[in-house]
Amino acid sequence: MKTNVSSTKWFGLAVQCLLVLDEHEELCPSGVLADKLGANSQFLRKILTHLVKSGLIRAKEGRNGGYSLAKPPKEITLASIYEAVRADPYAKGFLDVSSSECFGHSTHDALLELRDEMESWLVEGLSRKTLADLL
Repeated sequence: MKTNVSSTKWFGLAVQCLLVLDEHEELCPSGVLADKLGANSQFLRKILTHLVKSGLIRAKEGRNGGYSLAKPPKEITLASIYEAVRADPYAKGFLDVSSSECFGHSTHDALLELRDEMESWLVEGLSRKTLADLL
């Protein structure tokens, strides 16, 4: 994903979208999702596009269109949701090491390695939880 946006915001809204879709018996239009979540519908549709591409949800276009879960909640890990909408590693915002002028090369590399390790801890933890765990 090239969009410069916070992965945490995308992830949070993506999880909430999937929870709402699970409660919705039929196709749920993006406008209904946006209203329920208090989100901007254009921004939400960007997230939904990534969830469709990843195979987590289905989309039907047109007048009676909308979105639905593509899998049962117990088969959707939080890690798969995170991977579907990740713009930047979550840890990048937590440990931003974009400035290499402050530290020596080895310290900068160690900080980058720590950031990558933190990201792997996050993904590992999210892989142990499913959408069903939140319902």
